Amino acid sequence: MRYHKAVAITKVEARWIMDRRCDALSEIVVVSRGERYYDVRAMTQLEIDAFLEDLVRAEFAQLEATKYPDN
Repeated sequence: MRYHKAVAITKVEARWIMDRRCDALSEIVVVSRGERYYDVRAMTQLEIDAFLEDLVRAEFAQLEATKYPDN
């Protein structure tokens, strides 16, 4: 996965950021995927979109690897 400005955070930190309506480059301040949370306040909307696409690609690759372990 390419470099992104997203920072992995805990659920508690994510809630704190969302509750305080912190300054951000876009309307989105936290992204969650399953039990993982990311602080994306320093990212533009285009960067967030690219980050999410990369997360989904990485998750798909991981699923495929477990589905077909010999490949």
